[in-house]
Amino acid sequence: MNALSTCQGRYEEGEHIRLLLQQSVNADRADWCVTHLEKEVFSGSIPVVQCRQELTLPSLPAGGYGIEVKLYQKGRFQIKRNTAVNVGGQIVRYGFLCDFTEKESDAVSALAEYHITHVQFYDWSWRHDSLIAPQDEYQDMMGKHNSLAVIRQRIADCRRRGMLAMAYGAVYAASREFHGAHPDWGLYGAGGQPLVFINTFYYMDIDSPWRDHLIREYLKAVTVAGFDGVHMDTYGEPKTAFAQNGEKRRLEEGFPALIRDVYAAMKSSGIQPHLIFNNVGTWPAEKTRACPQDAVYMELWPPMDRYRHLRAAIQKAGNHPVVLAAYPAAFRTDTPDRALSSQLLLSFAIAVQGASQLFIGEKNAAVTQGYYADYTRLTEEQTIRIHDYEDFFVRYGDLLYDRSLEDVTYTHFGGDNAEYRMDAPCSADGDPGRIWIIIRENTNRKLIGFVNLCGVQDAYWNTGKDRPVPQHHLVLHVLVDQEPDAVWYASPDQESGRPVQLKYTVSLHPYGLEISCEIPSLFYCGMVWIG
Repeated sequence: MNALSTCQGRYEEGEHIRLLLQQSVNADRADWCVTHLEKEVFSGSIPVVQCRQELTLPSLPAGGYGIEVKLYQKGRFQIKRNTAVNVGGQIVRYGFLCDFTEKESDAVSALAEYHITHVQFYDWSWRHDSLIAPQDEYQDMMGKHNSLAVIRQRIADCRRRGMLAMAYGAVYAASREFHGAHPDWGLYGAGGQPLVFINTFYYMDIDSPWRDHLIREYLKAVTVAGFDGVHMDTYGEPKTAFAQNGEKRRLEEGFPALIRDVYAAMKSSGIQPHLIFNNVGTWPAEKTRACPQDAVYMELWPPMDRYRHLRAAIQKAGNHPVVLAAYPAAFRTDTPDRALSSQLLLSFAIAVQGASQLFIGEKNAAVTQGYYADYTRLTEEQTIRIHDYEDFFVRYGDLLYDRSLEDVTYTHFGGDNAEYRMDAPCSADGDPGRIWIIIRENTNRKLIGFVNLCGVQDAYWNTGKDRPVPQHHLVLHVLVDQEPDAVWYASPDQESGRPVQLKYTVSLHPYGLEISCEIPSLFYCGMVWIG
């Protein structure tokens, strides 16, 4: 539990902001301040009467906010704590749950501390073809024990903490028994053999009566179990297959209609639909991205395992909210310190390009592979640092997730491009040994992100990393139409994420005005914004 944490993953407009303060300095007063980007929104002071106390702040308009609390004892400053809150908005911050046996658990409150908005209930169902079990206690198809009573409790916990509960449901998987009873609903290879995933899940044809059966099961997940929506999973294979009668199926052509049909079925049943569809390896995001869903969700696997592939994936989503299921394998395969370094670099690179990442779940755990139940528990140090970064992403959410900002890195930086320059070794593609620069802008604002890969040995986002070599006195040059009011810098590694106003100089350039500013230090990551 953080010393200062949010009680909900997301708050609604008009809802009071509830925070949990835990302190051991015997403070008697807490001064609090709410900020939006570089501006203070309002502040106040309240008495502290308990070591564990809930603080209630006024409601806020939609947006991301930083919260700073200073503790005092008899007028003397003791310590400062920070967090962030997410109010309204359309940003999807996805987490997971997969343990459904213990009735008493603080896993959901732990997810709220990471500002999760949607929770995937992974492998909650009895069978992929029959989601609701005939009894309360049961084993799923992988042998994991589940309790429907616990699942319903977790759903209620999510709802109480401002998070949507999403029922995992594969779009084309069925048990051997179900496939045997409906062989004409199955998918087959060119040789007429049934298609099976890990010798357990039989692929089904979404252009057969399986489609209506699946939609009915999805509706049961919402109406009977109580979920808010459905996570429509795919395995990324096959791309093409055959019906039992030999008709060819191109699955990318059938997925969009299936998503729309599920949405329509929920809507017609009086349900507010919440859907997320898994585009494995980004396939076929170009086909599905315009479908009614909460975000374009893409699960990344090799060969999309270099830093440059993050940009390629995000751009496939078009102008839609994006979630990357980028699983940090280093938490399972490498040392705790190298795993943490890798995740900090990865998460910032994803956020500064306008997307969010699914990797956190249960109680301070990371998913490192396709089977979520084999998660890795974070260490205390990892938990603290990752909280810092997730707070930062929420605090600056209205900047990072502004979809009017266009990525202009390739066209405005490097080579003959004069719009942005930096007096340091930089890369537009996340090359090792350099600072990875990511530039987004619109007509009113410029956002420049920096990911420090100096001292990093490779460009793979899913491998462990040594701590980058800190860089100092970095000079950034930017062409502007007019002199800006201010230039700001912020980093989750410095000043508790607070914005620092940078001094700048102005000079004439053949193409207009050029401002130059110095970033004093870059440890892991940071960003500059202008306008």
